[in-house]
Amino acid sequence: MSRLLKLAGEPAHTRNIEITTYESYDNHIITEGRLKDVRLRDYFKFTGEVVNAGTLHDLRLILLIKIPELIIEDLDVVIETVPRSDCMLIAKSLDPVIGMAVIGGFSSKVREAAGGIKGCTHLVHLLTTMAPAVMQGYWAYLYQQKPDLSKEKNAKKAGLMSRGLKDSCFTWREDGEAYQKMIMLLNEKSPAE
Repeated sequence: MSRLLKLAGEPAHTRNIEITTYESYDNHIITEGRLKDVRLRDYFKFTGEVVNAGTLHDLRLILLIKIPELIIEDLDVVIETVPRSDCMLIAKSLDPVIGMAVIGGFSSKVREAAGGIKGCTHLVHLLTTMAPAVMQGYWAYLYQQKPDLSKEKNAKKAGLMSRGLKDSCFTWREDGEAYQKMIMLLNEKSPAE
């Protein structure tokens, strides 16, 4: 057990984010994200009104993504539960991200397009949290069959993947062992230009 959790009392709140990627029609995947906030105890509004424990936010975001470019071609926001009536007006707040590619700098672009008073903090958080899962879901879908890097189409996909991984974290830093090994393999197996 964590040394810090030994100090914890009863929980007051949970936030769960679940992300699932599905195969779809030709050259597309669908990624669904769900954010759910649950207050585990009764609480007070600023007005002094008591609110019973229960779900505060339950939001779903479904993305249609063109692969291998990882471009968001369409999206659906499904609002199951929100605390205020104004919150129901934000269903279209993420529409400006349609056409964006899920690549480096994506989170900043999302916050610029739909953050602050333009949208919903929780939907922006969900979408930016979904970005790395979109990559993982794409790779999981792509590599359900053993790749043949001698074929140009597969080599192109592997090249796109390597660019997405480059400097994305400590392990995949350009001068790191994992990235260098992948580049060496790509160079050995890719068809001659």
